[in-house]
Amino acid sequence: MTSILTNASARSAAFALYQLEQPAVHPDSVARGIKYATEHRTALSNLAKSDPSVAMVMLNLCRQNKLEFSFDTLDFDHITGNIQTENILKTFIGLKTFDINNLHSQIPIAELNKNSAARAYGAKLIAQKTGRINENLSFLAGLFADIGLLALAELYPKSLSRLLEESQGETSALLRLEKDNLGLTHNIISRQLAQKWRLPQAVADSAWLYCVPAVSKLQNLANIEIILAVRLADTLIKNDSGALPFSLLSEQQADEIKGKVRDFLAELSELQSRREDTVYKDALVSLLEKTTQLDYADFVNSAWQAVKPACSTVEAAGIVCNLISKKFNTEKVSIYIDSKKEAVSVTGGTTEFFVSNNSLIVSLPNTRQVKLEDVGEIFIQAKADINIASIASVVSQILSAKLAEEYNLAIAQTLLEETAPIVQPQVIEQPVIEPAPKTEPKTVEAGPDMREIIAEIASGAAHELNNPLTVISGRAQLLKQNETDETKLLMLNQITEKTGQAYEIVGQLMSYARPGQPQIRTVSPFIMINNCLEKVNAHYMSEPLDITIDSNIESLNDIEVDAEQTADAIAQIIYNALESYESGNGPVIISGTELNSNYVQIRIQDQGCGMTEETLQRAAEPFYSDKPAGRQRGMGLALASSLLRNNNCTIALESEVEKGTIVTIRLPLAGKSQ
Repeated sequence: MTSILTNASARSAAFALYQLEQPAVHPDSVARGIKYATEHRTALSNLAKSDPSVAMVMLNLCRQNKLEFSFDTLDFDHITGNIQTENILKTFIGLKTFDINNLHSQIPIAELNKNSAARAYGAKLIAQKTGRINENLSFLAGLFADIGLLALAELYPKSLSRLLEESQGETSALLRLEKDNLGLTHNIISRQLAQKWRLPQAVADSAWLYCVPAVSKLQNLANIEIILAVRLADTLIKNDSGALPFSLLSEQQADEIKGKVRDFLAELSELQSRREDTVYKDALVSLLEKTTQLDYADFVNSAWQAVKPACSTVEAAGIVCNLISKKFNTEKVSIYIDSKKEAVSVTGGTTEFFVSNNSLIVSLPNTRQVKLEDVGEIFIQAKADINIASIASVVSQILSAKLAEEYNLAIAQTLLEETAPIVQPQVIEQPVIEPAPKTEPKTVEAGPDMREIIAEIASGAAHELNNPLTVISGRAQLLKQNETDETKLLMLNQITEKTGQAYEIVGQLMSYARPGQPQIRTVSPFIMINNCLEKVNAHYMSEPLDITIDSNIESLNDIEVDAEQTADAIAQIIYNALESYESGNGPVIISGTELNSNYVQIRIQDQGCGMTEETLQRAAEPFYSDKPAGRQRGMGLALASSLLRNNNCTIALESEVEKGTIVTIRLPLAGKSQ
């Protein structure tokens, strides 16, 4: 059985890895970067091309300075030349570095970087030879292929050092040892970090699959040629004398590229042998050291990003309190929400929710309070001089938006309850998780009359809301064009983001009632399930998840569905399974079999709270949820059943309170779709 984050050590490792915003950098690269920033920008560009950590630093600097670039045509010479020297110096001085003399001394960081550079160079040469593969994406895919190894080296140096020694340089052996000892592998980590750091999908897919021997069989994969180019380049830099693993190149072309890569490695080794004097760093630290100022613009951006659509107003208040506590080093932060008579307080990292009124929040030394317009009040206790008015303005906007969202959803649900006819639902039997029920489950979905009523409501809402939302969004976009103040730009971005969320609510209704025409194609269930899990991991980016995939899914035959719609449907089901636990992170088990040479059957099983008979009967109704108000929109299973039905698939539910739920999906095998 293949397990993803199935034990405590794996969950701990995953949580730590998800917090990485930037990989650590070799100290020699930091010294060179500081020197080249002031003396030789071309050399700085070459450094970025030969060190994946430095490359990520430069890409992040471009984003921070709002310099536009395209990965398809990425030119490091151009982007390094357009960033101000002061910004580069400040960034490099603050970088976290590997402790190559002590903690990380047993891990060949320089060798890993050198191999990444050679792999990138080789992948680009291979792309050039074929004439049909994007050279820039191939280069980036080769460069970032092992960022998961660098992440493990940073966080678990002793464990990785031991595993590298035991594997004796064999990638397959290393992956197996990582799985057994850490519960996750560096190729999976590489893919997740590539997606978190907003690298191209081709880079993420290559990092995940280039070291998998069977990858050449996945010919329908969108980025397969880039993946194969990276794999071939990796074979060449390891000087494998055996047969080529696939036929992107002739043997003569491969030998030619191998020679060029060998020469490149020799030049790179010579460069790395020349240590830079760290006096550059020490001198610039003293020159550029300034008094640290609290970055309110950063807080604004972080706060809006941290508050997810699924959370309630009170939960959003808790998230914001935690963020304020961390960003501004406060002793205590409390928010009181007047309409709910609820409060949340964070003290020393501990979050407490309670029913209250503002008279219960006592005055403490160094405590200031500010009214949150149309929301309640915020109380902050801190020794530092904090601009509480600026913080309160942001908090008020976030919580007002949440309250408005809950109000709109409540109205929508009321409309549904008042207008929807009583439809006898198609319900499956009441089951238990183990043993599985003996009777035949029935397909779960709301009736066609319900869908038509929802479609009419959604159409009316779209007609009434789209025009004012378009005006609001359009005006915000116009204001952004000439705005230079960073804080105002962030606020304008928030306006466009929130109008987008309003569109999304109507869009979810429309997707349920009238989903788009499916683009049916042949796809591997294994690839589709893993892409689905990437959606889930992205949704829960800051949380470790306990999800297990049965190994037999990898051997299932291809199916014919719209891969995107079906993956979205399965993701909605997994969200529900995770939310059935108080912890919100599982465990969830995904297994698969083939039925009668016509269908692939996927089962998603949890052992969470389960469903009552009433909930089971209404599970496919939009906006129905037995969670507390504001926790979820209640569209998960409704959307899933609609999208699956649109792809000639069926969905059935089996559930028992306090024992869990099994969701069974049947998908047509390739050539069997009707």
